[in-house]
Amino acid sequence: MAITNAIPEIWSAKILEEFRQKAIFAGLANREYEGEAKQGSSVHITGISPIIIKDYKAAGRVTNPDEVTDTGIILPIDNEKSFDFIVDDIDAAQAKPRLLNAYSKSAGEGLVEDADKTLAALLIAQGTAVTPAAPATDGATAWNVIRDIKKAMAKAKVPASERVLIFNAEFAALLDENDSKLMKANESATTAGLRNASYGKILTFDTYESENLPQVTVPQVVGFHRSALAYASQIDKTEAMRAQSKFGDRLRGLHVYGAKNLRPDAVFHWTAAVV
Repeated sequence: MAITNAIPEIWSAKILEEFRQKAIFAGLANREYEGEAKQGSSVHITGISPIIIKDYKAAGRVTNPDEVTDTGIILPIDNEKSFDFIVDDIDAAQAKPRLLNAYSKSAGEGLVEDADKTLAALLIAQGTAVTPAAPATDGATAWNVIRDIKKAMAKAKVPASERVLIFNAEFAALLDENDSKLMKANESATTAGLRNASYGKILTFDTYESENLPQVTVPQVVGFHRSALAYASQIDKTEAMRAQSKFGDRLRGLHVYGAKNLRPDAVFHWTAAVV
């Protein structure tokens, strides 16, 4: 199978399919601004200032209008990542389409890891650190960290629906202890159980495990409302051509994306002290 006979749009769709199936942060982000994500462009997201509620009776039953302003935010499409590989004619002839599928899968996994790390770092950098009563060292104290993040979100008036909690393997290992509340909850037939990256529902949060958080050596967790994380991306270009220096086909593509923390007051995180 020669790439010269392939349709570039089919390759683009395949890579995007792999990307979205494997995403955690990118898959949970607010993508309603995806629209026109082009190389070097930006998306203006219109915002509104809070409307003031007045005491009409106390004001003598008269009212005057307030000025409203656009508190909009710019979502820059400022990340540009590429893939570029050659499939040798002999290898392609031996492997048939399976080799090309393997390469497209690898490209998709690379894109999701790159984007997820960017989104995770953005949330940690622009969110609010929570100081729990005690650091998480076992199942009980890990549960209490989640409780304290939930409390912080409630005080910030973050809606209970669409809250997300993502933690790394170090934090997940604490929740996985056999006497933890999470493990007891999963003994119930009414729970979804531990499957794939999802840990089910914990204290109003949809919970997931990801190793794309900035910290991988100590427990780290971030909670946010899905509307807070804006993400827009697309495969901007794909090109198929013959390789110049060998007998093979070359495929290259450009992935452009942008991300923004639209509601820093709806993002809370905790990281254990690095020893």
